[in-house]
Amino acid sequence: MEIQIVVAKKYTRRVPRQELRNAAQRALAMERPDAELDLTIVIVGDRAMRAYNKRFHHVDASTDVLSFPFGADENYLGDIIISYDTAQANARQAGWRVRDELCLLVTHGILHLLGYADTTPDARKRMWERQAELLNLV
Repeated sequence: MEIQIVVAKKYTRRVPRQELRNAAQRALAMERPDAELDLTIVIVGDRAMRAYNKRFHHVDASTDVLSFPFGADENYLGDIIISYDTAQANARQAGWRVRDELCLLVTHGILHLLGYADTTPDARKRMWERQAELLNLV
């Protein structure tokens, strides 16, 4: 299992790479224990995230996390892009550390890559419950 983490220079010292890697490994081990899956986690700012969201989802706004599954290689799961700026704002609002929010977003992104959706109330409830289990929040 290879988990690459790419961080925009501005956030290099603020991103706990090993914690993100651990969160990803835990989620993958619990969801697909027999699979050797690789993925890339990219940390950017709101400006870059807004550009990605506009380009790929036609939404002219930043967001906290985007997931891009990669279907051509059975071992490469895909890419997760996270906005550090939005994660920081979310963490402040929730009253926890940015590193905890980043781990939550990594887990959320992996669930999307694995086929979970949050587009309906029932699907969102299932996804958020599984996310809490993977993060040991229940």
